[in-house]
Amino acid sequence: MNEQKSVENAINAFYKVAGLNIKFNGSINNKVAEIFGKMIIETQKCTTALNWVPRPTGGKATISWVAKNFTRSVLRQLEEGQSLICAKTAVLRFKSPLHLAAMGV
Repeated sequence: MNEQKSVENAINAFYKVAGLNIKFNGSINNKVAEIFGKMIIETQKCTTALNWVPRPTGGKATISWVAKNFTRSVLRQLEEGQSLICAKTAVLRFKSPLHLAAMGV
């Protein structure tokens, strides 16, 4: 599986873990990876479930960083109650910017 598909799968899995019935099907680019990284960092601030995921070097998430660090084990960590609320909040906050980034805006 290529890195872009891994990023798309990670975003959709994150939506699912957050309990939201939405699907990301936009283009994967560096801006999308950057915004998804912000969603992860926002969730980290709210819950300890993602604390072991390393921060992106240089401050911005890249496609490679997401593909490497956002795995099924991360999703399992998010399945607890507080983490679910944190993930849902991050998804709702960044949903529009993520879709705009996918359109190249």
